[in-house]
Amino acid sequence: MIQIYSCNHKPYTRVNSNIVLPIHVGKSVSKLDLGYIGDNTEDNISEKNPYFCELTATYWIWKNVKAEIVGLFHYRRFLNFKNAETKTNKIDADFALKYGITEENIKNIFNDYDLILPCKTKRTSTSLYDYYSKEHFASDMDLVLDIIKQKYPSDYQIAVSELKENSQMYRGNMLIAKKQVFDLYAEWLFNILFEVEKQIHAEVLKRDNYQQRVYGFLAERLMGVFVATHKNLKVKELPMLFIEEDKKKYRKYRFRQLIKRFFASIGIGKRFIL
Repeated sequence: MIQIYSCNHKPYTRVNSNIVLPIHVGKSVSKLDLGYIGDNTEDNISEKNPYFCELTATYWIWKNVKAEIVGLFHYRRFLNFKNAETKTNKIDADFALKYGITEENIKNIFNDYDLILPCKTKRTSTSLYDYYSKEHFASDMDLVLDIIKQKYPSDYQIAVSELKENSQMYRGNMLIAKKQVFDLYAEWLFNILFEVEKQIHAEVLKRDNYQQRVYGFLAERLMGVFVATHKNLKVKELPMLFIEEDKKKYRKYRFRQLIKRFFASIGIGKRFIL
């Protein structure tokens, strides 16, 4: 059985699929009733959603779901199993089939892999640590490294290298994994983040709403550390597919794709990509 949960915090078009299931994240602190299962049932940390973002769904899946393969999408972010498209403008009736989000495709991948992640992206020419320091609080990342050194000393140097010498990351805290791998990741991640929370959360409450999402931001960087420190895992990377609601931005994206395909068809190459 495959169960991939799509995080929702507001009403949105549901994917027509028996393996992509919507989950209302932060339901315990929400005034809305979306009609979906909430991350506030059974063993949960739903009330932490303003600070842990989609990780409240990650925790819920870890503790409560028994499927053989599990995963996490967002209501406007998915993985594309069919092609290299990174944007579309809507979720229509055949969305899952169009982008290969099917039980057959996913099971075929897991014949050879343990974990599916979005393709790594390069946000900046600086390291993940330096970029995080500019956008957030360097002290949070320093604390993460200290905690890894304490709890996972054999991982420490790899974590330093991944965060301070690398500029690529897995975005969105999205993944699909064999359940035992998902559980391994979640236990490792929350063992780190809950210790971070103990030490900084009183200060985090004084930050603005955006910066209060610190544990979600840290987790995005930590996914690469997890992969780097678990070298036995076979990882498949797929393009992240984003639902672009802005019509002008989507038209511009489609135009660029057409130009790229034209030049590729005549063998000119990447130097002409806009």
